[in-house]
Amino acid sequence: MSYACRYIQLITKMPNGRTPRVDFTDQASTSITEITSGSYRLKFGFSQIKDIGIGNFFLSPNFTIGGLEWYIKCYPEGYYAKDKGKYMSLYLSYASETEVSVIFEFCLLDRKGNPTTSLRSRNTHTFRRPGKYKGWSKFIKRDDLEMYVRDDHFEVICSVAIVSPKSLAEPQNCLIVVPPSDLPEQLGQLLRSQEGTDITFVVGGEIFYVHKLLLALRSPVFKAELFGPMKENHAKRITIEDMEPVVFKALLHFIYTDSLPEEKELKNSVDGPDALTIMMQHLLVAADRYALERLKLICQKELSKNVSAATVATTLALAEQHNCPQLKDICLEFATARENYHQMVSTEGYKHLSLSCPSIFKEIEEKHGATTLIDDFAEQADEDNNRDQRFSLLKLFLCNGSTK
Repeated sequence: MSYACRYIQLITKMPNGRTPRVDFTDQASTSITEITSGSYRLKFGFSQIKDIGIGNFFLSPNFTIGGLEWYIKCYPEGYYAKDKGKYMSLYLSYASETEVSVIFEFCLLDRKGNPTTSLRSRNTHTFRRPGKYKGWSKFIKRDDLEMYVRDDHFEVICSVAIVSPKSLAEPQNCLIVVPPSDLPEQLGQLLRSQEGTDITFVVGGEIFYVHKLLLALRSPVFKAELFGPMKENHAKRITIEDMEPVVFKALLHFIYTDSLPEEKELKNSVDGPDALTIMMQHLLVAADRYALERLKLICQKELSKNVSAATVATTLALAEQHNCPQLKDICLEFATARENYHQMVSTEGYKHLSLSCPSIFKEIEEKHGATTLIDDFAEQADEDNNRDQRFSLLKLFLCNGSTK
């Protein structure tokens, strides 16, 4: 067995007990078996690790065994304060993403370079994520370590045997590909085929054939309507008021497939340049009506990405009425900006907002008024370059606001 290494250069202890990741000189690892096992040899400067402090550590450079990245974490004066610096702690740390199970060993070399004291993991250890480490808090007593020192250094060999890395254990000639689940597509096809339907919904004069159990599983409101004591419990035909057929169709698509229809289909469902936003607004109302929280969040996200002066007032009203605080804040910030406000006030949505949500309407007007006054004042103050005037005007504004 051959090894290659150079001296480790240890950076001194940082203040406040913090120890950085340390840069060492290049070292090499020698694989015993290319895929299943390998070893790494470290050479420590003994005088460099004295008085580093309990709980402080250094890290070796990454090395590769079996195609996976590893490094060694060493606490020269121990990991635990309760051990009072009497032991050196040594750990094998993982730096790759693939889940792997290993057996590993640390071995000290005597002054002649022969393996002597060693500790081997008795059981297989599984590393599931980078940063995970295993080892011994009491690898060797500090007093005993000196008998392994020669020319102010000692050496440790780390050997790793890979038992079952998930990505490497599979035979190379066995290319079995497991496809992703197609359950949503199958349920979508079930909706389109109408096979096995047991209830009918009438929405805006259009008829929809669906499965009671699926609707009840996805929506607590449908569950109460279809299986609870409500009047629709034994009905075979239910009429839904105040909803467009295209909206109910998209709602059913989500219930069956846990996704929205294609964006093109949503846009074609409504006329106008803001077709997608209008459709999302209607779906938000429907999602809240049937307690479909995931759909409600999806609608909020899409609406927040497409805020415009033409639609912000309507979206803001819906956010207030259907308890969407994050969407409300985004719309308020947009609506009170000077460049957006003047375009928004001329829309029908803003007139509707003033009637349906007077408190929000008042909040916009107050914020816009404050923003306009401050902006006008700032422009005038900049022109006059008069700091005293700036302070006096601002103070006057704040006083007037507090007396309202």
